[in-house]
Amino acid sequence: MDLKNLIEESESLIRSGEYGEAIETLTEVLAEEPDSLPALLALGIAYTESGANEKALRTLQFYLTRDQESDLAWEALGCTFLRLNRNRDAEEALLRARELNPQNATVLRNLSVLMSKTNRGHEAYRLLKQAYEIDNEDYLTMYAMACAYRQLGRFDKAVALFETLRAIPSLPGELREDSALQHLELSLGWG
Repeated sequence: MDLKNLIEESESLIRSGEYGEAIETLTEVLAEEPDSLPALLALGIAYTESGANEKALRTLQFYLTRDQESDLAWEALGCTFLRLNRNRDAEEALLRARELNPQNATVLRNLSVLMSKTNRGHEAYRLLKQAYEIDNEDYLTMYAMACAYRQLGRFDKAVALFETLRAIPSLPGELREDSALQHLELSLGWG
């Protein structure tokens, strides 16, 4: 299999939560082609998603010395900083990602998480709503929106989104279980 296909396969593995396998494949690709920016970026994202935050940080910072214009790299760096509780650095990276691509719904969702974490609830909701308007099919954005509706007491909207989430075949198990539980609680009137 050629390197481009291996990178695409690794990106698919990342989307399905198989980070270890993706990291292994991408490490092999980089051993063969050390200057591959797509492989380096995918590796940084895999490290971020797997929770290997220090490796993610080093990989993404190295990537950004070669390409400062990737909203995906800045977003992944922002998420890594967020997981390391480096909120100011996270905000700078996520704002840079938004500057590069204002229509990237995942950047807006992650900025919303940061705003919520730093007690800026109004801004968090505004960003989340904007992310949902851009991409109302992304299950993480949909889940976050459903939770926000529940917190705001807009139970009818929350129930509908939790129901939609439960119907997504590729929804990860933990998210499926939580969506089902929240749907049940709201359906029983437990707000």
